Amino acid sequence: MQLVTRSKENAKLGTETENFDYVISTISGKALDGIVRPYASLPTLSQTLSVTVMVVNLYFSNPSVLPARGFGYLLPRSLPFEQNPERALGVVFDSDATIGQDEIPGTKVTVMLGGHWWDGWTSYPDEEQGATMAKAILKRHLGIFEEPQAVRVGLQKNCIPQYTVGHHARMVKANNALKKFNGRLRVAGNSYNGVGLNDCVRSAEDVVMGLVEGSKETGLEFFDEKNIPISPYSTDF
Repeated sequence: MQLVTRSKENAKLGTETENFDYVISTISGKALDGIVRPYASLPTLSQTLSVTVMVVNLYFSNPSVLPARGFGYLLPRSLPFEQNPERALGVVFDSDATIGQDEIPGTKVTVMLGGHWWDGWTSYPDEEQGATMAKAILKRHLGIFEEPQAVRVGLQKNCIPQYTVGHHARMVKANNALKKFNGRLRVAGNSYNGVGLNDCVRSAEDVVMGLVEGSKETGLEFFDEKNIPISPYSTDF
């Protein structure tokens, strides 16, 4: 297989072609489909849509600023807009979720904004607006009026794939298309069989073990034509 690369230092000198025996792709399925063209086509991978999320991390010096203990909470779509005008997805109590990680006392909280609420948006809040919205959510939901000692805002574009109805069937087709590479192109990551960190680690392990064992797997063996959901009203995951 060949991979065409362009280094920042040699951008003016054109492209370089490198040969590889195997490629494991952990980028999004849509990006992979764009790379393999025009030499191959993986059209069903481009049909997996992703949402954009803004993550706001806040640190409070008060170790008891939270009114409750636990992992955090998610906000359902059924929540009235006046209770969630910032279009938040949820709040994670990082200090409780990762106990013993920090040496400095205090409270860490993460607020997630956007996701499906931002579908169709072409522009997003800036860092200052994100921080303001996150603090407003903590005031309204948790009664936290203290100012955080530190705030970090990050915008992650197209970061969470959405497994809509028909995802399983699309992955079956993608698996069959990848078989044409005879095991030399394999996939792992959150575009296929789970969006969480644990899912990504497991998929990476499975792909690597397949290489070690000399199999010609694609990384999508989970998706079997015999196991395609038949209910038009159910999602795959």
